[in-house]
Amino acid sequence: MRSFVQKVAVAFVGASLLAGGSVSASAKDLKKVTYAIATADLNVGYPFATLAKALGYFENEGLDVSIVPGQSSAATAQILLTGRADVGVAQPDPVMIQRANSKIPLISFYAISRRGTNVLITRVDSPIKTIADLKGKKAGVGDLGSGSMTYLKSRLLQEGMSDKDVQLVATGYGTPGFEALKNGVVDFSVSFTGGVARMTVAGYNVRKLPQTKDELNQYSYNLFATEDYINKNPDVIKGLGRATARATVFLKNNPEAAVRAFWKYAPDRAPKDLNDPKAMERDLAILTAQIQDMAADQFPDDFAWGSQDAAVYERIQKYLVDAGQIKTPADPTIFFNNSFAKDYVAFDPKAIADAAKAAN
Repeated sequence: MRSFVQKVAVAFVGASLLAGGSVSASAKDLKKVTYAIATADLNVGYPFATLAKALGYFENEGLDVSIVPGQSSAATAQILLTGRADVGVAQPDPVMIQRANSKIPLISFYAISRRGTNVLITRVDSPIKTIADLKGKKAGVGDLGSGSMTYLKSRLLQEGMSDKDVQLVATGYGTPGFEALKNGVVDFSVSFTGGVARMTVAGYNVRKLPQTKDELNQYSYNLFATEDYINKNPDVIKGLGRATARATVFLKNNPEAAVRAFWKYAPDRAPKDLNDPKAMERDLAILTAQIQDMAADQFPDDFAWGSQDAAVYERIQKYLVDAGQIKTPADPTIFFNNSFAKDYVAFDPKAIADAAKAAN
């Protein structure tokens, strides 16, 4: 019987050929790309990057991609601006704020997550029921420089408050943040859907506060690069986008295979027993949340993955203006480059879907 890795490899080769691409380029011909992600913990919840790497989709595009942690969205922006990474994944809010106010040369070239991922959570037994109840409470934030701070400020503003009406506590990510909420170090936390999934499968009982309708149609993780890098490296941008789109189609058609691919990519994050059902349940819950954030549960395989809409940026900018984060509204088209959207989907999605289904 073929191993999982063998089946994925065979399926990938077939999908690459059907999609009109080569299987891989010679190692000496690959263009090196440093790819930062706004997290301190590169776990299974970033399949748009790690799955594309594990299945060889980046290599198939002639790219040698090194994935590195970028800590927070604000930190990732600085990494890109200083040239320590070529491309990076970040929440659009902090980048848009700097672009509108300070004209930084960062721009989004691919929308990864098409639903708002930030959420406010409390313990299930907490008396906090609405945003208005947060006044005077201790707020847990993973990183005070992250996009979650902008989200918190915006939600508070909607109720006539500011971040000065809560006590901010930097809890860190993962277990330290979970424990801070559980033990009452903070009264509520700013989290994200994948983080809530991790908490739930780890046995932490939490409750989400109500979200707004606009959050269901709002970019929450995008790929960014400097305008100069995009202009000088269009083939890299096209290849990164196409690899990301392929990974998205694979993921939505077989999330369990995507978990196993991550375990192969990061063996230090894999369980000792690769058939451990609890380990699969945990990581599958995180990926399911990511699929929802990416709206991959909503759109068909041949959707225009990565494409961007000025109307969405206009809506994001409005809440940033309302939150006092952007001083003067800018033309929403300055925030993104949609020039390569057609190139991202220049492959056969059915071949990728078939490869995914054949992986188990």
